[in-house]
Amino acid sequence: MDKSLTNTYSYTVLPEDLDGRRHFRAVALERMLLNVAYNAANDRGFGALKLIDSGSVSWVLLKFAVEMETMPAEEETVSIETWVGSVNRMLTTRNFVVRNSAREIIGFATSEWTIINLATRRPVNITADTTIAGVVNPETVPVALPGKLPEAGGKASRNLTVSYSDIDYNGHTNSMQYLQWMLDSCPVEMLYEREISRLEIIYIKEVLYGEPVSVHFEEMEDGSTLFAARGAQGDFARARIVWK
Repeated sequence: MDKSLTNTYSYTVLPEDLDGRRHFRAVALERMLLNVAYNAANDRGFGALKLIDSGSVSWVLLKFAVEMETMPAEEETVSIETWVGSVNRMLTTRNFVVRNSAREIIGFATSEWTIINLATRRPVNITADTTIAGVVNPETVPVALPGKLPEAGGKASRNLTVSYSDIDYNGHTNSMQYLQWMLDSCPVEMLYEREISRLEIIYIKEVLYGEPVSVHFEEMEDGSTLFAARGAQGDFARARIVWK
């Protein structure tokens, strides 16, 4: 791996990252990795807020997948390595390696992003608006981006309206809120008794302030669980969790 094209950050597990069984929350895992992506883009000169201030464009997450051998423990300090894996006019990938306090690899993740114009909400040319093409490291991780996820069936297990606390600096629902909604739709005993092996999410459509959302989950025969955050015109996001 070309270390000059890799950023490394440390993260110490905080009390708010733990659930009622003192296990590292899946939402905390996604937050940790997405904050690392934000910091790495900032440190390379093409962070979201800089793009917004200079050209009213910003990064948007399209796909995310993470596979963990073990989750970080309470108060543990882990390190996360990240790099840009590929880029073209409309899409870029970012990869991650998670190491525990003993420097052993405990997980890998990958993600796919685009840049949108915040006025038109349409994609723009990534390579024209950033210097990202100069920091591509083609090394891969053993985690695939999610393909087309099946639709979660069944009745809604939760209904909500997008509120102020759901909205981020792009003016739409923060990426991590979808996962929070999905997990909150499950019985707490189900989450306490299971441990995540693979989490994958596809973000299909922006959800804006005041929009109604119904959340669905469906247990599959293979032991995985499908999730959807759904609106009147279809799914805003879909996810699948593979349990150990």
